[in-house]
Amino acid sequence: MTFPFIRHLLYCTLFVCYLLVTGCAVTPKIPLDTLSYPAEVTGRADNLLVLLRGLGGSNTIFEKEGVIDKIRRRRLPFDIVAPDTNYSYYTNHVLGKRLQTDIIDPARRKGYRHIWIAGFSMGGGLGTLIYLHSHHRDIDDVLLISPYLGLNSLIQEIKDAGGVASWQQVTKATDLSDWSRLVWSWIKEYSKAPKNYPPIYLGYGSEDWVVKDGPSLLATVLPKDRVFIVPGNHDISTFKVIFSRQLDMLQLKFPATPAAAVKKKLPPH
Repeated sequence: MTFPFIRHLLYCTLFVCYLLVTGCAVTPKIPLDTLSYPAEVTGRADNLLVLLRGLGGSNTIFEKEGVIDKIRRRRLPFDIVAPDTNYSYYTNHVLGKRLQTDIIDPARRKGYRHIWIAGFSMGGGLGTLIYLHSHHRDIDDVLLISPYLGLNSLIQEIKDAGGVASWQQVTKATDLSDWSRLVWSWIKEYSKAPKNYPPIYLGYGSEDWVVKDGPSLLATVLPKDRVFIVPGNHDISTFKVIFSRQLDMLQLKFPATPAAAVKKKLPPH
């Protein structure tokens, strides 16, 4: 038994323990607790970036770790929201409804031209892709940062079948009883007609023992210019390097706002 396997097993054990201790015991708040970081002094930006957190911590991590500052320094024309999507929203099967009702639909009514989602770890593999499964028309583009895509046994099952295109053990279920199979079933559908779905940009660490082969398997169905690997593991420093690379890409797509237009964070709502 190799050390990386032991570490992966430990992570999965901790993940399950977390769900048993907190996920099912906590009632999700309605509406979502959300931190908002507007981009401009007057009015609002044309675009919205939704940041989905990982398993641990809270939605305050994006400001504490300088992620918001990384966006602001580039003067990207994006307002930012960071909902506190803890695991209770997943276990109670309400994440999609809450994101749509509390974040996405109001944003469309306000007139945002583009809505992007950036999902980190659990917020990528579980949060973002589960949302896209039912609501992909709501989102314009997707950034995945070291997405956790399920146990390696399922990843190996897909690889043994010859890859995503050849794999047939899909699920038609829509609940989260087997969320990783649900996610990979959606990825298979995505791979058949990617132009019908929002573009996905993927980044992950070369030594990531948590996500293991999940991102590299996902990369097989994405254009090569939307995938990159950086040195690093499953930790915040690697996430920030990945996200910085993705922000560089975003900056090429959207002109910067004037320096004087940057403003301070609004209080949570």
